[in-house]
Amino acid sequence: MGIDCQNCKARSSQLCSVFNDDNIADLFSLAHSVKVGKGSYLLHEEDSTKYVYNLSSGVSAVERLASDGRRQIIAFVYPGDFIGISSGPAYSFSDRALTDVTACKWHIRDIEALYVKHPELEHRVYEIATRVLAATMDQIFVLGRKNAVEKIAYFLLYIDKRQVKYDGHTDEFTLPMTRADIADYLGITVETVSRAFSLLKKKGLIELSQNWVVHLKDKDKLAEVADHFGPNS
Repeated sequence: MGIDCQNCKARSSQLCSVFNDDNIADLFSLAHSVKVGKGSYLLHEEDSTKYVYNLSSGVSAVERLASDGRRQIIAFVYPGDFIGISSGPAYSFSDRALTDVTACKWHIRDIEALYVKHPELEHRVYEIATRVLAATMDQIFVLGRKNAVEKIAYFLLYIDKRQVKYDGHTDEFTLPMTRADIADYLGITVETVSRAFSLLKKKGLIELSQNWVVHLKDKDKLAEVADHFGPNS
């Protein structure tokens, strides 16, 4: 399969860290390595929920389409994130690659078969599902209670925290998602995303280059904006 567990960005993830170096082969002997190009899909909404995935490299977006064709991005997925858990017979979401992506893929029955030998794995999968629910609740709060500038400030701090594990940056990083992706994640328009970025730049809190590199110049003040952005700010 060509999977090098020790040098994989997902080695310390919630799923893989259940296993030590002596028994990690129990997990990866059942894995299939898959590659998905930018813009393609790792999994599709309404596909049978036979498989689960752990991202090894790249970034993707979990999304869902409304009946009228509008898109809601539910989460951004980074190396080490485990996706595909579902309570129903079909996925209720799709996963689209924002960059070239590699992932480990397991049949859910193979993961469940490891529970006997590695009981901590079952607890960890449950824990992952619980954290996904908590993250969804956080997003609902952001969508419902924050204005556009607060949302963008929150989003930048959130992505900074997520992406630092991916690329090891300090305060400057390249956003892998487009303005449209951000808009569909935060429930605002692309134009509103652009205006909010411009305002944060004007306030001296961020720099944003044409090739989508963000520099967070003052995280403390950005956090204050994320918590509250008054009408006279």
